[in-house]
Amino acid sequence: GMERVLLLKTLATEVNLDGWALADKNKRRHALDGIALEAGAATSLTLPGTTLQLSNKGGIITLLNSEGLKVHGVQYNKKTVSEQGRTIVF
Repeated sequence: GMERVLLLKTLATEVNLDGWALADKNKRRHALDGIALEAGAATSLTLPGTTLQLSNKGGIITLLNSEGLKVHGVQYNKKTVSEQGRTIVF
């Protein structure tokens, strides 16, 4: 529980994430409402275990836009997350 996700905006335009969400492998969602990222900006989110759950055994993280379409997604395994406190870049 209490996993953190860092979102980094690499394009030269601002994006408002109202209506967007992160989803786990079980399709549970964590809304990203109230977050806007300027060009090159980053934000760190601490995820409550009550919505999105990222397993230490591996899983999937998906970024969905306001229409529910996949914008980006990553898959990770137990070996990747075995070191606590480590930042994993996807």
